[in-house]
Amino acid sequence: YHELVTQYGVLEPLAVVDLRPQSRVKVEVHFEGKVEVMNIRLDQTVADLKKQLRTVVQLPANNMRLYYIDQDMVKAFGPEEMRFSTRALHSFSIRDGDEIHVEPKTK
Repeated sequence: YHELVTQYGVLEPLAVVDLRPQSRVKVEVHFEGKVEVMNIRLDQTVADLKKQLRTVVQLPANNMRLYYIDQDMVKAFGPEEMRFSTRALHSFSIRDGDEIHVEPKTK
């Protein structure tokens, strides 16, 4: 290392790489033809997200179904229902620009 520094000098880094996982993402929330862009925390659970969405969609948390749409995978797999309330959002691999669709539960 010291020989290289002596010969070429101290070089600037080629790239700055941040390998920390994202903690927040910006998603589109779709409900009854309306779209709202929201920042959500990935360390919360599906139940926490439902509580956060109550004010946006005007539905009680126990009366909504959530569907996650990954923009890259939707054609291959379609929407994924966010069924388990204790599942952490980061486990869905949600990224900026993805969508969450909210539908009222039907009896």
